[in-house]
Amino acid sequence: MSGVGVPGVVVELTEHVRVSDYDRLLEVRSPYRTRGLRIAVDDAGAGYSSFRHILRLAPALIKADIALVRGVDGDPVRQALLAALLSVARTSGAVVVAEGVETQAELDCLSRLGTGCVHGYCSPRPESAPVRTRFPRPQAQPTPTAPADLAAARGRTPAP
Repeated sequence: MSGVGVPGVVVELTEHVRVSDYDRLLEVRSPYRTRGLRIAVDDAGAGYSSFRHILRLAPALIKADIALVRGVDGDPVRQALLAALLSVARTSGAVVVAEGVETQAELDCLSRLGTGCVHGYCSPRPESAPVRTRFPRPQAQPTPTAPADLAAARGRTPAP
């Protein structure tokens, strides 16, 4: 597959699949990564999507499991876990996507924590409003929505 371009391609590892040989996965991924392939760890905090995935694979995207996101606005432990995940992501150059954001209170809390992107019922449908994202991408690739951009699309100011 030499010469195959992969800009904009994201390979997502789900929480349902165990990685038994990280060294082999890294070896196979290496030539594609240099051509733009990105890795996403889905549902971080659930199933096999452990911190080991994040440490070994250096993903471009870390998708925080809905179990961490749901009710984050009223739960200091969830806030602390997400803050830690955000800190790891900033250090490694990854973007955290908060999955399942369904209330304005959750969105406001995630914005205060510094979450880069969200998706869920609190997000507008992709065709309903043009929305910028903080995640660099080719024009044709859909990506999750940044909390501040959601607020702007709704005519609101995000919480400080």
